[in-house]
Amino acid sequence: MSATRTPGVGGIIRARCRAAAVLASALVFNGCGGDGTGTAVVAIDNDFDNPALARQPPWTICEASYLGVDFGRIARGETSAERELSPGLDYVLMVAAWNDPSCDPAHCLPLASKQEEEVVDGQRRTIAINLANHQGPCPPEGVPPLPEAQYQRILERWPAFGFKPYAERSQNPQCLP
Repeated sequence: MSATRTPGVGGIIRARCRAAAVLASALVFNGCGGDGTGTAVVAIDNDFDNPALARQPPWTICEASYLGVDFGRIARGETSAERELSPGLDYVLMVAAWNDPSCDPAHCLPLASKQEEEVVDGQRRTIAINLANHQGPCPPEGVPPLPEAQYQRILERWPAFGFKPYAERSQNPQCLP
């Protein structure tokens, strides 16, 4: 005669705890990007014409990059095409021309978003760049300049613009009065 063993209360609790731990760790790792897989869809909006802000500087974004993906030229008031990319956290790096939609290098400066921007797996997002959330190499008195790390990344990504080294950033043509 064979006996059928039924799990006791302790066995059921242990099994449920193990299942809960596996589920919780899967949620934590997938929710935080875990293995870095997946995709997000991003567009960049040249929001320098935003009427809700006190000033609307006439920047044309000549080059833009986010998480290593290029977005190209974005006219004032326009939004780039959407791009698929791997989720992550980074600054939007840009070269922008002051009052020059043709993007003549003599009118260009390196700019970046003021904050790191984040996208997660499955997210569709438009990142707006405007007066309040950008930084450059020669800001008005009392405003901190673009940090050196972002400035260097822009110089490396777009060397054809011939920007001055960081120590000489205020000597870029567009910074001069």
